[in-house]
Amino acid sequence: MTIGLSSARFQFLILIVVLAFAASARSQIRARVDLVVVPVTVRDSGGKLITGLSKEDFVVLEDNKPQTVESFDVDPWPLSAAIVIDDGMSGTKSKMLYPPFAPPVFVALTAGFTAKDQMATFRYDSAVHKLADFTNDPAVIEKSLDVIKQFAETRPTERADIVGEKGGRFFRSILNVLSFGHQNEVNPRVGGVLNDAIHEAAMALENQPTDHRKIILVVSDGTIVGPNEIRFDQNRTLLLLKQIEVYGVSAAFGTFGSFKALSDYAASTGGDVYPGTSTKSIETAFNRIVEQARYQYVLGYVSNNRAEAATFRTITVTTRNGKYKVIHRRGYTQYPVQ
Repeated sequence: MTIGLSSARFQFLILIVVLAFAASARSQIRARVDLVVVPVTVRDSGGKLITGLSKEDFVVLEDNKPQTVESFDVDPWPLSAAIVIDDGMSGTKSKMLYPPFAPPVFVALTAGFTAKDQMATFRYDSAVHKLADFTNDPAVIEKSLDVIKQFAETRPTERADIVGEKGGRFFRSILNVLSFGHQNEVNPRVGGVLNDAIHEAAMALENQPTDHRKIILVVSDGTIVGPNEIRFDQNRTLLLLKQIEVYGVSAAFGTFGSFKALSDYAASTGGDVYPGTSTKSIETAFNRIVEQARYQYVLGYVSNNRAEAATFRTITVTTRNGKYKVIHRRGYTQYPVQ
């Protein structure tokens, strides 16, 4: 009888300890829900990643009001990446993904990921199609993208404008804007539901581990064609809420507007856009994107602004060395404290 009573008391004490620990953990979580987390990338004027900075090297403003950086992390993060390929592009652009007598560029992409990372693939033209669910197996990802090669081989190719595809990009841009050579240029593509594709990728990332940095990597010419069910501003709200960064590889041939849709997403979320007008530049872009996403400074602060209703707050991060370029998301929506 005594042994049974002691056992019951022991189990009761264990239960008390467990409940106390859980309450403490919940209390800590509640205390940190107002922490604003801002991953940032720092580059020099030549585009080289800057490492070795400390918390004291950063200045954070929210709506132009100085904030105190309370948490600081420089450790590399595992990645969850939704890879989105625009297969509605012309054959000229799509074929850069599959160079003759060489592996597809996607081999260079998957080589940058580790066993701790997760990747999923999507394609889109006039609709969005999921190719592979999240996995850490590069072979599965590469195999899922084989279908893109079929589209690359069947899509019509582009004809060069009057300057030629090898002409100076800046000069060609001016001529395209002024519509010179328009009659000689063909840009055959099928659909372009970029907004819908980014939305579906973001929803898929929602269930990925919270200790992963979540990114969407888009290979596209940036063209939005036809009706999209989702608007840019709806996507921006979702991406900022879920802390998802958008990176783009632009396969467009040098017109000023070609980067706009991708750059708007990247600038809003803290991502970046790289040119992908050749097989080599696409592979370089893949390497730089994975490196940039994985090795970021992560700043955290508790806003000293107070919101009576949902309010969008702009974030500005600089370094005390004004020569560096700092890339980060533009802001977030602050909600009233409950």
